[in-house]
Amino acid sequence: DPKRMLPPIAHEPTTQTGLSHTDGVLSVARFEPGSARGEFTIMLGAQTGLDANPSAPGDNLGYAAFAKVVKGREVLTRILDTPIDPAKTVGGVFAGEMPGSPVRIISARRVTAP
Repeated sequence: DPKRMLPPIAHEPTTQTGLSHTDGVLSVARFEPGSARGEFTIMLGAQTGLDANPSAPGDNLGYAAFAKVVKGREVLTRILDTPIDPAKTVGGVFAGEMPGSPVRIISARRVTAP
């Protein structure tokens, strides 16, 4: 529903936040900097190629890492291990990538880093 779309989020590269795309880190997807709207991924294993790299070609700002799972990693593994439904899509995209049945996340909350 377009009425529920939030405005784009300002881009904060990993060079600014000091975070890196390591195991359990949440990262917001984007097309170009400042175009993210809320779709995010959770890293399973290090994927530091998504970090900002000022020496790389292109916009080289990477994706914005913004949080880290500190408890409940078994839920991430369960999501990853859930069989996909080859016919399921979201708006006609992600065919062959969607879980056949949802894995419920019962709660999520923000905690302050020690």
